[in-house]
Amino acid sequence: MKTVFLICGESSSGKDSLAVMLKHDGYKVLKSYTTRPKRINESNTHIFIKPEDVVQYKNDMIAYTKIGTYEYFATKQQLLDSDIYIIDPKGIEYLKSKIKNIKFITIFINVSEEERKKRALYIRKDTPEAVEKRFEAERKQFDNFKLNTGFDYSICNYDLNKAYKILKFIIETESEGELYE
Repeated sequence: MKTVFLICGESSSGKDSLAVMLKHDGYKVLKSYTTRPKRINESNTHIFIKPEDVVQYKNDMIAYTKIGTYEYFATKQQLLDSDIYIIDPKGIEYLKSKIKNIKFITIFINVSEEERKKRALYIRKDTPEAVEKRFEAERKQFDNFKLNTGFDYSICNYDLNKAYKILKFIIETESEGELYE
């Protein structure tokens, strides 16, 4: 059975940075569609589309979520072609309800709100208003996700290289069983 690793974490927890490192090591990272605008200094992490274009993908969607006014989703073919998928709790729930023939391992990237705010303000150069709006929009789903431990693993990401080593170890360990299935 195919395994896909679901990387989940609040804004500015380092999900995209970890995914870029995995991509450099040969893992296929899914780039989801989104209707939000590209952020300043953001790498090519999503496929950016207009809100009116979403309707053409409705029949192929396997993971969908809306944060604020922005929509995020992926298609079944994208999922089948990927090893890693960065996704939020609502998307995970939607995905697991739709797809039964793929094994999902959910890895939560855990960083305090104080640290994430610093990263958003000083590294990503977001405005304080944008940070508060994004953090507030995702707060309820992540509070519920953490309370219900909707993940298989949790990695603290205060040191990117250390977090990456742990993440890669989890992926390699969980993938070993696929060789014998």
